[in-house]
Amino acid sequence: MKFVQKNKLELGDTLVPDLFIQNNMKTLSGNDIKVYMYILYLLKKGADVDSDMIVKDLGLSNDEVKTSVEVLQAEGLLQKTTRGVVVIDLKEMEINKSYTPKFDNRQKKYENVIDEKRKAAVDAICESFFNGLMTFNWSTDIGNLFNMYSFSEEVMIALFQYCKERKALNRKYVFAVAETWHNGGVRTFEELESFLDNYDKFNKIKQKISRALNLGRSLSKYEEVYVKKWIEEYGYDFDIIEEGLKRSTSTTNPSIKYIDAIITSWYKKGFKTVQEIEENESPKSLPEKKSEIKRTVSDSRKKSYQSYSQREYDNTDDFYDDI
Repeated sequence: MKFVQKNKLELGDTLVPDLFIQNNMKTLSGNDIKVYMYILYLLKKGADVDSDMIVKDLGLSNDEVKTSVEVLQAEGLLQKTTRGVVVIDLKEMEINKSYTPKFDNRQKKYENVIDEKRKAAVDAICESFFNGLMTFNWSTDIGNLFNMYSFSEEVMIALFQYCKERKALNRKYVFAVAETWHNGGVRTFEELESFLDNYDKFNKIKQKISRALNLGRSLSKYEEVYVKKWIEEYGYDFDIIEEGLKRSTSTTNPSIKYIDAIITSWYKKGFKTVQEIEENESPKSLPEKKSEIKRTVSDSRKKSYQSYSQREYDNTDDFYDDI
């Protein structure tokens, strides 16, 4: 806990860098600007800053503050570290852009190659997606994306192509897609191809399950956990999942948990194909196993979702439509 002297009158000044006004302020919302300036104000006073304090003093909700902090991080104004959230010194960052320290010749040569490749990627993005008229802010954003996510140049170009194809070539969408790819383990173009293939497979299976159960909606994020387990942990394709859906018709309005109990029982028995299931389990025997399935469902409720290690990527097409 930090104790600071409280002045009776607040007659000081909080300095806001001109660089913030010139490069960032026009793209931020009112809440984002309020949160940024209030953080500067609290740090000037030497106070410890936490989100609860910002929520209370600015009259914003927790979600509003959280969103603003994420936007400020994406803008390069804040940086999340192991020690907490650091406010970036914009003046120092600007000075570093024009200052080149002396390096070992081999290191310098390597970095020059990287810089040239990135410059070529930025030029390609400028010509292909901005008709050669890309703003300075976009150039800065691309540099931040390279630094934050370590994407290869091919992945960076693919990122802008992906967003353009969805008619959402705006800053918020680009950063959201970039974070999803990063969380999916994407760094190289080969990893991106594998990620998109798996992601496409996952989405198609989700849609088939929703239609098969007549849900009239997309699966919830909690239901998706089960589907990811069937695909990624169990290694099942849709044919086995579909068999589980068919055999759940013995109960009224079967839930995903009920279907999970059926599919999990097959996995524990080592079944890897529909043929193995058909040879060893007759659909007629399912009513006799209802009590066993109910016990499995009950046990699954006791387990935390955290017990299943899953890759972190969401349904971007559904999520980004809301942006």
